[in-house]
Order: sequence, then structure tokens, then C-alpha cells
Amino acid sequence: MSTDKDYAFASGGMLWKVLDRPTFESKSIRQQLYYVVGLMLLCWLPIAILSFYKLGWDQFCLSFLRDVATHVRFLLVLPILIFARRGINNSFNNAISFFHQTKIVDSTNQEAFERMMDKLEKWKNSKLIDFILILTVYLSFFLQEESRVNNASIYAPWHIIDNHITVAGWWYLLVSIPIFQLLLYRWLYTIILWMVFLRKLSKLKLNLSSLHPDGLGGLGFLRYTQLSFFPVALAYSILTAGVMNNLIIFSGISITDYKVAIGSILLIILFLFILPLLLLMPLLVKVKRNYYMQYSLESWPIARKYEEELMDFHKTGEENPDTSWHIDLIGSFEKTRDMKIILIDKTILLAFAAAVVIPFLPVLAQQVPLKEIFINLFSKILG
Repeated sequence: MSTDKDYAFASGGMLWKVLDRPTFESKSIRQQLYYVVGLMLLCWLPIAILSFYKLGWDQFCLSFLRDVATHVRFLLVLPILIFARRGINNSFNNAISFFHQTKIVDSTNQEAFERMMDKLEKWKNSKLIDFILILTVYLSFFLQEESRVNNASIYAPWHIIDNHITVAGWWYLLVSIPIFQLLLYRWLYTIILWMVFLRKLSKLKLNLSSLHPDGLGGLGFLRYTQLSFFPVALAYSILTAGVMNNLIIFSGISITDYKVAIGSILLIILFLFILPLLLLMPLLVKVKRNYYMQYSLESWPIARKYEEELMDFHKTGEENPDTSWHIDLIGSFEKTRDMKIILIDKTILLAFAAAVVIPFLPVLAQQVPLKEIFINLFSKILG
């Protein structure tokens, strides 16, 4: 398998084919910005103009401009999700290349590795998944139409007037939201594919070593691939915080009423962006156990010989046994004993915790002064 192949892990599917039509990633940063800004304006500008025309300045300010969820959805989350693709693609390509460069994947397991990657490629480009995503997006519109009307004051207070959807509302529901949801659901599918990749990887016979300096059998580099999902985790959290902000602004509820909801978001982020690394734990446990048993088995003849040399030395005092091998053997055992079986570390935990917490700070600041938040936070950290 060629290590120069572009796997484009975060691509695939109808939506990315549309984005790739102008060869998006080969363009300059300025051209990419123009393209993304154009997509943002396609989703946001028509609903802004049509809402202003329908509502007038006063109501436009009270309902549309205060609708934080809509603004962050199209002006912040959407570009983050588009640009995040490049980072994850690069990180994934680097990881695959590293598997080959380090001989973790070689002639003994390359065929199985290729089969795994071929299946991943098929699932990534599955037309059935495209159909399911499109069906989900537009079915949700019809299934939730009544709910949208009943909760218009919270969901998007400008898109329904006198229980009728406005022209801006129709653009929002039929153009803007479907584009955004396709992007959102496609990312969710990409995260699932990443979990599948790690799960299948854990079943391969990789050439790992308990003596590798990273203390993870040589798989420590996958932490950086996981960290490349940080912008996606941040985008999902920003989206949730925006909806929470609408609840506070338009319903007058307290954020303490939604402690369970916020806690649930934290658990979802944990599941999607941290726990996937646990899928490699069975593989690392196996590597650690096999090396420990191997060293134990191979050390017995050497240990017996050393005992004999030591006894002869005590009897004759002529030849002092060489203990250097014994020190090396102890070092190998200690390295194997201390090998970690979990890829999750403080960096991973802090990074994704920050992705969850940071977007909620402006929401909290509406009811609790930021100064008080930081004082309480630091007091708990410092004990």
C-alpha cells in the first residue's frame, strides 16, 4: 500500500463532493475563505434580509438579532466544521503513513490492513448513507413542523408570525437548515467511522512493542489524531450553547434549570471524542501480557545460569558473574510492567473539556458574573 495516498478520511458522500467540485483544499486560503463565506451568506443573509423586510427594524432587533442560536449556527459552527475537515484529513494521512514508516504495518499484516482500509473507503463513500442523511434531514422537517410552531418563541422567534411560517422561515427550513444539518450529520458519521477504524485496528496483529518509549506500545501518536477532532467538539458545544442562550433570552429560564442537560452534553462529548481511544485498550492489554509472558519464559534459562555462576563464585571466589544482562532484563520487565493500556491522558481530557466549557462561559455570564465563575473555579482547583 502506498503511503502517499490521500485517504481524505473526513470526506466522502454527496455533501463533500459538492464542496470538492472547485477542488476546495487545493485553493489558497483566501479563495477558501471566499467559498466558505459564500456558503455562510447563502444560509444566513436571505433570512436576515427577508426577516428585516417582514418584521421592521424594532421587531427585527428584538427577535432576529437576539437569536444567537441562528447566528452561531451559520456564521460560526458552519465554517468551523468545513475547515476542520482539512486538519483531520492531514492528521489521519500522517497516522496511516506512520504505521508504514515504523513497520507497525509490514508484509506480515499489510493485507489485513489494506482490507480494513478498503472497507472504510466503501463505507465513507456509501450512497446509502447519503440517502439516509437526506431522508433524515427532510423527514425531521415534516415530523417537527408542529413542534416548531408551538415553540417558535424559543426555536427561532422570527420565522413564524401569527402561526404562519414567513418567507424567511421557509428559506430557513428548506435551504439553510438542511445544508447545515447535512454537514452536522456527516460529521457525526465521520466520528462513527473513526470509532469503527479504531475497533478494527485493535483486532489486527500489529507490530507493537512494550519497550517503546511512549509507554503505549508505540501507538501514542494516535493521541494527536484524536486531538484533531477538537474543532468538531468545539463546534458541537457552541451549537448547544447557542440553543441554551436562546432559552435564557426568550424564555427567561435559569441555566440552573438545565444542569442535567448541560451534564448530558458533557457526557456526549466525552463519548464521541474521548472514549473512542478506549477501543484500543484490548490490543494494548494483549501486547503487554504477551511481552510480559515472553520475557518471563525466556529469562528462566538465563536466570538459572546466573544462579549457577553466582554459586560457583561463592565457592571459589575466582570469577565474578556478569550482572549487566540482569540489569537489562530488570529494565525490560519494568518497562513492560509500566506500559499503559489507555491512550487517554491529561492533554486529551483537558482539551475536550475546554471544548465543552468555553462556549458555555458567555451563557453563564448572563446570570453569573464571569469574575465569580473564575473565582469559584480556581478555588476548587487550588483546593
